[in-house]
Amino acid sequence: MFEQTITTLTGLPNQYIYLLLFINAFVEYIFPPIPGDTIMVFGAYLVGTGKLNFIPVYCVSTAGSMSGFLTLFFLGKYLGRDYFLRRDYRFFSREMILRVERWFHRYGHGLIAANRFFSGVRSAIALFAGIAQMKLLATTVAALVSSMIWNALLISGGYFLGKNWQLVLTILKRYNQAVIIIILLSLLCYYVWKKKQKNGNMP
Repeated sequence: MFEQTITTLTGLPNQYIYLLLFINAFVEYIFPPIPGDTIMVFGAYLVGTGKLNFIPVYCVSTAGSMSGFLTLFFLGKYLGRDYFLRRDYRFFSREMILRVERWFHRYGHGLIAANRFFSGVRSAIALFAGIAQMKLLATTVAALVSSMIWNALLISGGYFLGKNWQLVLTILKRYNQAVIIIILLSLLCYYVWKKKQKNGNMP
């Protein structure tokens, strides 16, 4: 199935592949389970074969990433913190929003600049940046830097490895697993610390 999909994509006219790369990068932010990085690395392989050009692949992928990020950012900004605080969603609980809001006021631009490297939470970072009412210009610059660096690494990796471009995906998979483990361990440590702090403050 995978090989058949790759063959089909390779046979498309270039302009459709560029459009697909843009849509892929955009949708990846809105719907994280989409394997956006896989398609991007494959686009880099097509650059190596001479079918596509490096600059257009890099530009449309980055533009798609930025469009996805800003869509979630403006959604969070438009709905506002009160909207989420009132509804107290399971995955966007009142306590979580207030906690993340404090993180954003302290490390906001750093989180945004690194968001593209956090596959599991990049969409949440974009949304929370809007909820925290981060300034548009600074947020856009930080997100752009993040997308430019990440996309450059992925596309260059796929380009230089050529027919072995899927090796990038293997490395990427292990990287994402490591990131998820680190995030989970960090949350666990935070939970234990808060529990001990709460117990220590009890009479």
